[in-house]
Amino acid sequence: MAKVVSVHSFRGGTGKSNTTANLAALLAKKGLRVAVVDTDIQSPGIYVLFRLEESEMVNSLNDYLRGKCAIEEAAYDVTSRLGVSVSGRVYLVPASAKTGDIVHILRESYDPAC
Repeated sequence: MAKVVSVHSFRGGTGKSNTTANLAALLAKKGLRVAVVDTDIQSPGIYVLFRLEESEMVNSLNDYLRGKCAIEEAAYDVTSRLGVSVSGRVYLVPASAKTGDIVHILRESYDPAC
């Protein structure tokens, strides 16, 4: 059975991304498959902690929300980038760091029925 854990704070700089990345690595170390979805549309950044380059992100959460791709196409296996040996897997769905993508979602919204 899948479980959802949400990490949230009303302000930046509280360690949400670091906590999330470390929790994902610990769960993967226990053999679990973990999906991290970066919903910080205005200021994405967790992709940096998983050593995913912007140039590698063909699709992102923004693309999925705009109906441009399936969620599977926006998910990246970052397991090998954790820096530790794990028996599970970690997948990251990053929010786009491109200014135009951020502005589009904030101004134009998206279809929540995706």
